[in-house]
Parts: sequence; C-alpha cells; structure tokens
Amino acid sequence: MPLSMRRTQSIEPRQGFGQERAQASVYKVSKMLNRTEVRGFSLFVLMLAAIGCSSSPQAKEQRFLKRGDFFMAKKDYSRAVLEFRNASSVMPKDAEPYYRTGLARLASGDSRNAIVAFQRAVALNPRHLGAQLKLAEFMTATRNPELVQEAVNRLHNVFGDSADNPEAVNTLAIAEWILGKPDEASQRLEDALKRFPTNLQASVTLARIKLDGKDPGGAEAVLKKAEAGAPQSSAVRAALGELYVSMAQLEKAEAEFKKAVQLDSKNDAALRALGLVQIKAGRMGEAEQTFKQLSAIPERRYKASHALFLYQYGDRQKALSEFEALYKSDPQDREARTRLVAAYLAQNRSSDAEALLASALKSNPKDTDALLQRAHLWLRAARIDDAEKDVNTAIHFASDSAVAHFMLARIYQAKGLANNQQQELQQALQLNPAMLSARLALEGIFLSSNQGREALQVMDEAPAAQKTELPWMLARTWALLSGGQLQEAKSAIETALQRGRPAEAVFQNAVLKTAEKNYLGARADLDELVNRGGFDPRIVNLLMQTYVAKQESAKGLDRLRELAAAHPKSAGFQQLLGEWYVQSGNAQAARKAFESAKAADPRLPAADLAIADLDIRAGQYGAANQKLKPIIASDPRNVPARMLLAQAQGESGDRAGQMETYRAILAVEPSNLIALNNFAYRLAETAPDEALKFAQQAAEMAPDEPSIQDTLGWIYYHKGMYSMAVPHLRASVDKQPNPRRQFHLGMSYLKTGDQASGQKLVREALQKDPNLAKTEQGW
Repeated sequence: MPLSMRRTQSIEPRQGFGQERAQASVYKVSKMLNRTEVRGFSLFVLMLAAIGCSSSPQAKEQRFLKRGDFFMAKKDYSRAVLEFRNASSVMPKDAEPYYRTGLARLASGDSRNAIVAFQRAVALNPRHLGAQLKLAEFMTATRNPELVQEAVNRLHNVFGDSADNPEAVNTLAIAEWILGKPDEASQRLEDALKRFPTNLQASVTLARIKLDGKDPGGAEAVLKKAEAGAPQSSAVRAALGELYVSMAQLEKAEAEFKKAVQLDSKNDAALRALGLVQIKAGRMGEAEQTFKQLSAIPERRYKASHALFLYQYGDRQKALSEFEALYKSDPQDREARTRLVAAYLAQNRSSDAEALLASALKSNPKDTDALLQRAHLWLRAARIDDAEKDVNTAIHFASDSAVAHFMLARIYQAKGLANNQQQELQQALQLNPAMLSARLALEGIFLSSNQGREALQVMDEAPAAQKTELPWMLARTWALLSGGQLQEAKSAIETALQRGRPAEAVFQNAVLKTAEKNYLGARADLDELVNRGGFDPRIVNLLMQTYVAKQESAKGLDRLRELAAAHPKSAGFQQLLGEWYVQSGNAQAARKAFESAKAADPRLPAADLAIADLDIRAGQYGAANQKLKPIIASDPRNVPARMLLAQAQGESGDRAGQMETYRAILAVEPSNLIALNNFAYRLAETAPDEALKFAQQAAEMAPDEPSIQDTLGWIYYHKGMYSMAVPHLRASVDKQPNPRRQFHLGMSYLKTGDQASGQKLVREALQKDPNLAKTEQGW
C-alpha cells in the first residue's frame, strides 16, 4: 500500500510487554554488536539527540535572533529585519522577534513599520517592557494630549513609578512637560540624575525644559554638568551644540560640534549639525568636507550626503556623477535609483531617467517603485495613457499600495475624471490614513466645489499623530473658513501663528479678517507678507479686494502700481497689474502691463494669452491667432490657449476651425465643461445625435447650469423633439432669464402648438433685443 497509508511502527514496548522481555531484547541487540560498534552507535544516538534539540523552534528562534543582532551591530538593518522575521515565523506567538524588528525598523528610519512591529509585540505580550516603552515614546512624540496621557498610563502600568528605568523616566518627564506640568517633569529628571548622574538623555530633556521656560542659563548649566561628568562623551558635546544653536550662538555651537566629531568621527548627528552651521555661516568649502565625512559613514542612509550637498549648494553635474556612481555600486538600492531619477528630471534629462527605469523593469517587471516612477515620468510628459498603464500594473502587483492609488488619482485628475480621482484618493487613505498628500488632495476637491463640511470631515479623520503637524492644521483651517466656522478658524489660526507666524497662517488670518469686514486688519497682515518678499498672487489679489470692498478701487490700483514699480523684474506683479487694469476697463494700460510682464519673463505664456484676449475684445482676431498658434504649436496640450483660439474663431465666423479646436481640447480634457457645452451647441446643427452625447455628459457634471439646459433644448429642437426641448429651455429661463433664452423657449412653444405662450415670449424677447431675429436664425 502507499507509504502515506502505512502505520508507523512504534519503538515503545507494547502494553503488556514486560520489563524482562524488553531487557532481553536489548541484550540480544547488544550481543550482535562488538564494543566498538556499541560506542559508535551510542555516539550516533547522542548526535541525533543533539540535532533534535537544536532543531526545536526555540533553538531556531535563538539562532535567528542572534544573527539579527549581529547585523544590527553592523548597522545592516534590512538583513537584521529578515533574520528577526525568520525568528517570528518559527515562534509566531513570541513578542521578542517583533520587538527587535521594531528596533531595526526604527534604526533604519522606518518609523511607521516600527510602530506596527511594537504594537504586534505588545498584543502578544502586554508586559513586554521594551515594546511598551517604545510605543509610549511614539505617543509622547505626537504631542497629542490624549495620546500623551495614554503613554503615561502605559508606563505606570508596566514600570510602576519607573525610577529604575532611565529611559522610562525620561519619557514620563517629557509627557508631563507636554501635559503642562514642567515643574513635575523637572523634579522627576533631577531625582533621576541623582541616581544616574551619567544619564545624558535625562540631562538633555531637563535642559530643553529649562530652555522652554526661558532659562537658557539653567539649560546650559545642566549640560555643562553632564559634560564635566563625561568629558569624553561625544553625545554630550553634540547636545551642547544643539543648545547653542537654539540660543543662536553659532560660534559656540560649531566649537561643540567639532569637539563631538573629534571624540567620535562617526557621530552622524554632530556631523550633520556641524555642516548646517557651516552652511549658515557661508563657509561652503568647510561644509562640503563635513558632508563628505558624513557620507563616509558605512550606513547606507548617509552615503548620498555629499552628493546631496553638492546638488543643493555646489556643482550639480558633479552631484549627478556621484548619484550615478552610488546607484552603479548597488543597483538594488531603490533609494539611490530614486535620487538619480529625480536628478535626471531636474536637469531635463528625461531620456536618461526613462532608460534607467526601463533597465530596472527589464530585470524585474514587478518592481512597483520603478513602475510608479516611470508613471510619474509619463505624467510629466503628458503621456497619460502610458502613465495609467504603468500604475495599473503596479496595482496588480501591489494592490495595497497607497502611493499607486494616489498616482492613479493624479492620472484621473489629468483626464478630468473628478469622480474617479476622488475614489482613488479615498482608496489611498483607506490603505494609509497617514498619507497627508492624499488627504490634502481630497480636501482640495471638496473645497473647490464649496463642500466645506465634507472637507472638514476628511481632515478630522486624520490619525491623531498627524493632527499636531502644521500642514494638517493649516489645511483644516481652510475647511473651517470654507464652512463659515469663523470662530473655530480664529482659534486654529492663533495656534498656528504661535509657531513662528508661518506665511500661510498669516494669510489665513487676513482671509478671516476680510470675512469679518476688518479690511484694515487684513491689509496689515497682507502688507507683512508682501514685505517678506516673493510673489503670491493670492496675497496681492486679496489685498486689492480689501480696497474694492471699501469702494476704493482707484486707491487699490495705486497701491498695486507701487508694488509693480518696486518689483520691475517681477513678471507676476506686472501680470497681476494688467489683470486688474482689465477689470477696471483700461485696456491700454493693461496691454502695457502685460508687455512688461513678458519682458520680465519671455517664457511667461500667461502674458501672451492676456494680450491675445485683449485682441479678441478689440475684434482683432487675426492678431489674436498670430499670438495663439505658436503657443499651441509648442505646447499642444495648452487648453487655455486653445479656448481663446476657439473664441476668436467663433467670433470671426470660422465655425469649422472652432469645431476642430473644441475637438482638440476635449482630447486633452474630456471633462472640460465649457468645451463640452459649446461643442455640443455647434454640433447640433449638423450632427444632433452626436451633440446630444456631449451635452448629456456636460449635464451630468453640472445639471443646474442654465447654458447647458439651453444647449440640450437646442439639440432636441434640431431633432424635431419639441416637447422634450421645452422642459430644458424652461429650466434655463427659470434659472437665468435673458432675451436669447426667452426667444428659444418661445420658438419651442410655437413648434408644440402653444401659440399664446410662444408669441408672448418671442415678442418680449425681440422688444429687449431686436437683433435676435438675425443672430438666432437657426430657430
């Protein structure tokens, strides 16, 4: 019978098989072997026993943990993670492998997966001291009061008062400090330093608390005492250097960082801080040498330090060569490849980036990082279909990739598919709730459609840790302002302003004051931003609106002229001045401002478009065409230029050219509402069935838009379906009545046999605009 069906024969004595018979059997076997054979057989049995013991899950786990610790000591964290993962696979219910995985992840800078590993360890063993401590440290770092209090509770539950664990004492002190108890935190640390005088962590935290309490002298004294107790400590010197940086004493800081590096040439924190101080002092040669020393540290994450310095402050070509060399030395280093691709793109070497990614994908078609990077490359080149193909391939191999779904959302945005874009952003956030870029993009969709409540909900669903970050705070404030929750917005703005008056918070304050009709207060904030330098059209436009609101438009134009005169080389200021001149009806001054903008930046297409628009307004359609066609030739996907060209063609009577232009626009932006509606209206005369499809697509996007309802009525009219035309035309007139739409509705009533309603509407429309009899001949 098959082997799998055989019974395993037991070597145990059978029930009823007496001891005497068992001994006799052993005696018979031993008689068959000579002494040498017996000794050999005994050794063989012992070896089998040893192999059996060493093959136990516990023994295997210990071997994997030991190898993982070996790689941790060598700072080879990726291989350490693999060993710890092997350990957890043989002992899946033991917390220790997960804890050590968390430590390796943390050391490599992967905080997110480190937290996951520590949480798994705690789930398996709630009394695991190390994992509980690390989770408490992460909770404390969020500065969220609820999470910080939970961290305190965890520490007390696991460590008691934590007096014998310096790391727990430090975390508890930080938590108390964040919760508004600096005196208790200071006392806890001072008590700890009496027991553990060399506890640098406690000294640094105590110094930070004193510095926060406006006691820089006390902070310095704490670290000086730590230095006296450990004069050969590189870490103490680095901590002193950081203190002096926060006190703006850069010379002292540099001296301490140099001492720290002398004591430990591989102190990465000291090297990085020293390089930044040297950059701030303008000594780029010294800074370069410092970052070169940092890049010599064996850990992979530092190898690009010198190249990154060169790229930002020095020779970009030389930096690129270093990026290439780093990638060539380790083609499996995806971070190195990412840096190299970014450098290629920044220097407009798209073909090199494309070749690099093609090579990577040739060797590994499932490389999702390469697929997504190439999709980004295609998106930049407006090769939307190619980008979508790569992203869908990446999702096939990694359906749980939040980055892939975020990229797909960007592709749908480029295609004008707002609903699909929203769905992919929601999917990305479901996979990774901490993905702030996706959250901000989703909020932007709601804000653009005046859905303030939905935008606020998106921001409030963010992870607690994210809610302490300034970008989240600023984004949520926009949702509050959009929803009219001005009092809560005011409180949020005041909190953000306490973080060094960031420009976005100052601008939000100006928006809030404008909403409260405090125009002078808003103007003060906007003047502050203007004086900081740079150009932001939002700031200047809001500044102008404060003048318009007080019916001081002329005064506002004078202010804008002053700004433009003060920044003659700023194309932005000149362009904006021209746009406000257009609004005031001064076409001549507007043209002059747009020409100044073009002189400041010959590559600024907005200036050419604005001048072409002025030509169209003046009836100079040929001049407009001459300006627009070169722009479109150099950038076929320039929709604003094509929209102006369509307008010029329509007003000059070039209906065929206008239809061709609208088709080109819809090939680039299938959901361009204006192009859909206008194209459908023109197409109705010759192809009403095709026109209906475009009009219905527009109606799905904007069902209440009067012009679209008018277009639908026009199409049904041409199809001879007058009874179906009337409801759409009536809706158009009800929402936004004008003589032209009244004429359309009246003619449709006449076609349905309602002579009284039709004659009344047509007569009223012609009284208001006698030209309708000529312009609306198709009716």
